[in-house]
Amino acid sequence: MTDASSGLFTAAQVRAAGCDKAAIRRALRTGMWVALRRGVYVEASRLTAVAGCAERRHALDVAAVRLVLGLDAVAGGESAARILGLDLLNPATSEPVLVTDTAVRGTHRNGYVLRTAALPGNHRAIRHGVPITSAARTAVDLARTRSFAEGVVVADSALRQGLVTVDQLRDVTIDCWTWSGIARARQVVDFADPRAESVLESLSRVAIHAQNLPAPRTQVTLGDAAGPRCRVDFLWDDVRVVGEADGLGKYEPGGGRRTRDILRAEKRREEWLSDAGYEVVRWGWEDANDPSRLARRLQAAFTRGAERQRGRQHRDAA
Repeated sequence: MTDASSGLFTAAQVRAAGCDKAAIRRALRTGMWVALRRGVYVEASRLTAVAGCAERRHALDVAAVRLVLGLDAVAGGESAARILGLDLLNPATSEPVLVTDTAVRGTHRNGYVLRTAALPGNHRAIRHGVPITSAARTAVDLARTRSFAEGVVVADSALRQGLVTVDQLRDVTIDCWTWSGIARARQVVDFADPRAESVLESLSRVAIHAQNLPAPRTQVTLGDAAGPRCRVDFLWDDVRVVGEADGLGKYEPGGGRRTRDILRAEKRREEWLSDAGYEVVRWGWEDANDPSRLARRLQAAFTRGAERQRGRQHRDAA
């Protein structure tokens, strides 16, 4: 009666197992079963089991659409990204997105999106019991069809989580070399950085690049004779400027640490950076979403950093 990979079943399957329409209505009315789509059901206990996991919950929605379609379709695009747990900058839809290599008419249907595209075996994977495009194919597809910033966020996320390598991303761009948007996808792959630890850091890197500012080193550990002291998000070595993309999560309690302890440690860290001759610039989402504003702040910091460097050199020479 059930689909072994998803725990879903159809009205036709339950009728074949001996349940009539009245029994189906009763199971739905009492809450024992839940209809995910018309004629596709799941036991309520299964929904409860995945309620705390957005990846698994979306996988169930994809599995339901697959049962309706009866096609060799896989989750692709945003759906594959959701099931993989990849970061998305501007999610366009919460509806299941599926890809099939069978020719179909139209793309947007009743509560889901179905697209036709080639699906080589090495572009397929299984996650949470449903077939999806591989992490590399997913990242490249989104890089082809979305903005440069959105593509970078996804690619950075896939690399950071160890779901893909740069070489695997490049292999997919070679496989799809004639597809629309592939030039932008190559740019995204070349720019992607597994050291970007958050969407804010990825977006910040894009903003810095868009303003033609010097590229910083990312996630750099700084220290002194006593050893490593801290790790910074961005570093411009020549002017000793540190950039910190400060999402609120950086200051949320966790791991047994209280907010007060986190703020105290951050203050000591800032003092050490200042004493060591670093100019520190902090920014959040507002600056990252306004590249020209972020550029003005960074250029001012570069000027201050260069002046500080010249002052140190003069003192050392004296």
